[in-house]
Amino acid sequence: MASSSSSSIGHRRPRLADDHEQPLPAQVLRREGKAEEEEETRDWAALPVDTLLAVFGRLDDGVDILMAVRRVHMRRRDGLAYDVNIEAAARAAVRRSAGRCEAFLAEDYDGAPMGYDDDFFLFLADAAPMLKSLRLISCNKVFPLMINQTIRKFPLLEELELSLYHRGSIDDCLIGISEACPHLTRLRLNHDRFYYLRMPFMGGWCKCKSTEVARMGRLRSLQLFGNSIRNEELSAILDGCRQLESLDIRHCLKVRMNDELLARFARVKTVRLPEASMEDYELPYGSPINDFIYYSGVMYPD
Repeated sequence: MASSSSSSIGHRRPRLADDHEQPLPAQVLRREGKAEEEEETRDWAALPVDTLLAVFGRLDDGVDILMAVRRVHMRRRDGLAYDVNIEAAARAAVRRSAGRCEAFLAEDYDGAPMGYDDDFFLFLADAAPMLKSLRLISCNKVFPLMINQTIRKFPLLEELELSLYHRGSIDDCLIGISEACPHLTRLRLNHDRFYYLRMPFMGGWCKCKSTEVARMGRLRSLQLFGNSIRNEELSAILDGCRQLESLDIRHCLKVRMNDELLARFARVKTVRLPEASMEDYELPYGSPINDFIYYSGVMYPD
């Protein structure tokens, strides 16, 4: 029963709806004798979405089951079909975490019929108060104000990513985040490509963004692929983030290398300069564009 002590949970097996039915996937059921650390690092995205939803539907809510759903990663590039309701699968996984979810990654495709929207992020803000890692990739059905309000709900946040976002300005997503999330140590703000003439409404770099990032004094890792940041803004960030150990400014082609900037880089352990190799970059990206004319040519890392 739900009132059983926590010490007995680890020795009980979930009861299936029918003893004659096929057992649930081993990745979902807690095995007796498994170490807690192994459960916490299970990759739920390895399960097909249909299977995941079917499993959650069959679990008996009347049985106290310890579900270590602490990492929810839902990416269409991991094999999820274009027309799968990825938002429904994510809701199911987050609900089963019972407020214990610590890492959430959402990656969508532009134009996908069923994806993450404002309503989902309202739900996430309430259902995952313990979140420490939030990574949002191509979540372009969500407005900046909602993203900002959602992030502010996670005071324990240590990792934040807003990549391939063009619904609005990333500046609006970041307002007040340094104060609301004082434990941030890792930040990724990546575009799909570099635009020489990128304007603010396209996600262009504004001084208010560098000011907000510079206030994140505990940052250890910062990735800014394809941003239009200039030397002045970058210097402000380096001055404010004194604990920075890793800086990635690949394809930030408005940065001009000089002795002053190189001297600031000297205290950062790992620096990837604008012209550095893209070999280890994880996201799809395109060649730089020097005007507003868009052309295809998106490249995907191996």
